[in-house]
Amino acid sequence: MSRLPPYLQYLPAFEATARLGGVRHAAEELNLSPSAVSLQLKKLSEATGIVLFQKAGRNVALTQAGKDFSQAVAISLSQLDTATRASRKITTGDQPAALSVSVPTALGIAWLTAAIVDFAQSNGIVSLTINEAVTAADVDWDKNDLAIVYDNPPFTGKYWRSLSEVRLCAVCSPTLFPRLDLRNRDRKLSSVVLLHEDDGGEWAKWSVAARIGLEGNIRVRVNSVAQAIASAVQGRGVALVSDVLTRNYLSEGRLIQPFSTTINAAREYYIVCPVDRAGDPVLRALADRVIEQLRPGRDQNA
Repeated sequence: MSRLPPYLQYLPAFEATARLGGVRHAAEELNLSPSAVSLQLKKLSEATGIVLFQKAGRNVALTQAGKDFSQAVAISLSQLDTATRASRKITTGDQPAALSVSVPTALGIAWLTAAIVDFAQSNGIVSLTINEAVTAADVDWDKNDLAIVYDNPPFTGKYWRSLSEVRLCAVCSPTLFPRLDLRNRDRKLSSVVLLHEDDGGEWAKWSVAARIGLEGNIRVRVNSVAQAIASAVQGRGVALVSDVLTRNYLSEGRLIQPFSTTINAAREYYIVCPVDRAGDPVLRALADRVIEQLRPGRDQNA
């Protein structure tokens, strides 16, 4: 039998320092002195041959190699914890676990809530709670096991997995399409309402890419992209929204995409969970299900 790695005893100090972003905070959590934590980190670096941290003011920051190692450590520790809890459930005969998931409102309305409900039913989860948040910072991690967010990493202290990049496309109701006067050589989207969630910068980017002028429009800014989609479905304007959100509306004919031009959004969709839950088989299965719904037929590890 192969010997265990000699650095296992240093992993708690490394995991705490990586998660908390500083030796002092890790020392407080582990009830050790900062010098003891620093010594363990030094020994771990020597044993692995990896430069794990670099100075960042009074704190430390993970190097790229340290980030990769941190992800591996988080998954390994989580798998050990999951195995322990699974064995305990077998012993005690626990009922199927409850599950709490946070989703962006618009994505939940479009299709994600239905997918999560189907997953819970097929996996015998007897208590499901679906909360709402857009970014990782908005998620109440005391109340959620996992979150799908529209955001950009890094997410400190969390494990994350990319769901999809987001392409923005202009969509409108079929009833509005005849009002889009694009017959002229100098194409313009004039005299129609433009619906947007940001400050208008994404419409400006799209206008340049599509070579379509946006002079003479009424601009309507909404707090939620769900409101923009609802208004577009009702024929109240043209919305610039994610292809992930509009695919069902487009397939049902409730929205059309009058222009082929799309642009990259400033953010993407990610699945996020606490690092100590990264190996949880229920959460991993849910992540796989969501990815399959989002990217049917594609390699899950792509």
